[in-house]
Amino acid sequence: FVSQYFADEVMSDYGVELSPDRYSIIHNFIDTDVFQYQEKDPELRKKILSIRPFASKTYANDLTVKAILELSKEPFFNELSFSIIGDGPLFDEVTEPLKKFDNVRLEKKFLNRQEIVEEHKKHGVFLVPTRMDTQGVSRGEAMASGLVAITNRVAAIPEFCSDEDTMLVEAENFKDLAIKIKELYYNDRSFQELSKNGSERVCMQCS
Repeated sequence: FVSQYFADEVMSDYGVELSPDRYSIIHNFIDTDVFQYQEKDPELRKKILSIRPFASKTYANDLTVKAILELSKEPFFNELSFSIIGDGPLFDEVTEPLKKFDNVRLEKKFLNRQEIVEEHKKHGVFLVPTRMDTQGVSRGEAMASGLVAITNRVAAIPEFCSDEDTMLVEAENFKDLAIKIKELYYNDRSFQELSKNGSERVCMQCS
C-alpha cells in the first residue's frame, strides 16, 4: 500500500485486519533527479501554482477558487500571481469566477513532466487542497522542487506533511488557505524554511 491510510481503508472495506508482518507500506516514488530542489528567490512566494485534474470534486479545485476570491479582498492581491493549470469536465465551471482577474492565468490542458518542471521553477507556492488522498504525488514533486505546499490535513496527508515542511489547514477551510498565502507574503523567511524542509522531507521519504 502507498500509505497506512490506504491500507486501513482497504482492510476496512474488506472487513479484514492484517497483522503488520503481512503487508508493506511502499510510497509512490518521487524522482528527485527530475524534480530537483532549487533555492527559491523570496519573491517567488508571490507566485502561486495549481496543477490539478478537474475530473471530480475530490481534487477540491473549488477551494482554490474560493481562496483566491478571499485574497482578492487584500490590498496586496495585485502583487500576487496565480497559474491554474489542468483539464477535465469541471474546468470551465469551476474557474469561471477567476476570469475577471488579470493576475490569474488559466490554462486548460495537461502538462508533460518537463513542462511541470518548468512551471515549478517559475513559482514558489503549490496550492493543492484536497478532500481525499492516499499520498499526493504531484504535491510531493512540487515540494521536492522547493515549492511550499498548502493543502488540507485530511486522509493520508499527515503521513507525508507536517507543520514544519508544509502549510496545513483543516478540511474545507478555504479561508485558511488564503490566510496561509497571506502569511507567506508577510514572512519570506518562513517561506524559505518551509521550502527547504519540504524538499528534504520528500527526499527522505519518497525518493
